[in-house]
Amino acid sequence: MLINSPHCIWTVIRIGAILLLIVTCGSYFLPHRYDAPPALRIPSFRVANLTETSSTFNKTVVAFWQELASAILTAQPLCEPLKVLDESIHHPEDHFDPLEPYRKHPQRLVDFTDDDETALLRAHYAMRRSALHLAPKLAFAKGTTGIVTTADTHYMPVFLVSLRMLRRTGCNLPVEVFIDDWSKYDTTTCDIVMPSLNARCVVLSNIYNKNKLVKKPDHYQYKILSILFSTFQHVLFLDSDAFPAYDPSVLFTTPPYTTHGLVTWPDFFALTVSEHFYHIAGIPEEPASARFSTESGQLLLNKDTQRESLLMMVYYNYYGPEYYYPLLCQGSHGAGDKETFVQAAMAVGLPWYQVRTAPGALGRNWNGTFRGIGIAQADPGLDYEYGLPMRSHIHPGALWENKDLAHPNAKIEKALNRTRIAPRKPRPVFIHQNILKLDPGKVLKDKNDITFEPDGTMHRMWGSKEDMEKQLGYDVERRLWDVIAEEGCRLDQGSETCKEIRAYVREVFGWMDSIDRPW
Repeated sequence: MLINSPHCIWTVIRIGAILLLIVTCGSYFLPHRYDAPPALRIPSFRVANLTETSSTFNKTVVAFWQELASAILTAQPLCEPLKVLDESIHHPEDHFDPLEPYRKHPQRLVDFTDDDETALLRAHYAMRRSALHLAPKLAFAKGTTGIVTTADTHYMPVFLVSLRMLRRTGCNLPVEVFIDDWSKYDTTTCDIVMPSLNARCVVLSNIYNKNKLVKKPDHYQYKILSILFSTFQHVLFLDSDAFPAYDPSVLFTTPPYTTHGLVTWPDFFALTVSEHFYHIAGIPEEPASARFSTESGQLLLNKDTQRESLLMMVYYNYYGPEYYYPLLCQGSHGAGDKETFVQAAMAVGLPWYQVRTAPGALGRNWNGTFRGIGIAQADPGLDYEYGLPMRSHIHPGALWENKDLAHPNAKIEKALNRTRIAPRKPRPVFIHQNILKLDPGKVLKDKNDITFEPDGTMHRMWGSKEDMEKQLGYDVERRLWDVIAEEGCRLDQGSETCKEIRAYVREVFGWMDSIDRPW
């Protein structure tokens, strides 16, 4: 009888309302793997696969892409596509030598006329003006930080190895993986495996095809489009076969990223940019021996401070195969998008920083010859602090030496009775496994000479454990093969692939209790 009194009924109602409020507010503040940034429209109160959700762009993004695509098409160069002399021929100019300050830019364009250059200049100027107008409209989730990559069906197994290596560093930054279209979509990979690793697939065609007049992207062009349409403001782009040796999160909080907003890494070769590019862009020529060419397996970009640069990067890559790849990379070391990043920042007068520490070659000696299969790239923060010397006739070395810290007067230095040690070369932070692709299902199938001797003996890819620890600080290759085994055995621990990888790891490395495994 007491429970039915009006007073008690209202008390129960009040308690229920309070509990409902607590549950509702609590669910709002619970951590989510992804917040819904402005660049994405998350459908409410309906069930949808995660890839469909992450590939649904709002009206602001669609409208911006329509304007940008229109500007790119309007700024089409009105001349025939450019041709370069046989790129398979190795030219002496492809070798980087900073001790040749008066080296000329290569002249390898075939039948390139003043009319061609004029047409390119006018088109470039038109796009430059459009970039000024469109830059404020660039859409992204302000203040967000994440990692972006591209992967098709062929490279997805390689990327999953790279993603697991990223997570082994302790890095929890969200990852967006751009795939071409829905034909490359796999439910298990995109909606089960990826979310478990704080990553998600984004179907590029969902936004790119909103403009029916643009041509379908191909190969190198996917990289810059993934950066453009990613939701993050602060972007670390990694090729699907590139991964960090250490947690890269700190790179976003220290110079040179905080001071420049665009950080690139060097390749082994010299710049082979045509002098005509500088005429077309209306900027001073960069000396051919000023720096290494760019190795674009990794890239740091602040989309807020580099808005105009980003739009010019998109332009250079859209017309890359016909015009800007021949203009910007005329060497035998491969064409493509590698010089479209720094040159875009140059064209709009924005800062950029290329790591000065030369890349390191990862590989091993085989039959008397060094076989390189990967590239080690230096920590940009340490590189920035270290301040490598520019090699010259008075300092031909690429690194600082103890004597560089001595007093210029030898007598005074002797009287000081001190020993100063030059700082060590900046350690690598990224590894780009660009030659041997680490697809768990294929990497050991062909018994290649990178992992097998002619007599069938198994061995390491990157040299001895001691060399690894000296160069990278710990045995990264040991961790890498454990990750390859983890991914190779994920679907079926009894498969031949899993057995082969485990046998290889046991033979070459032995089991290590310090390495955690899922089995």
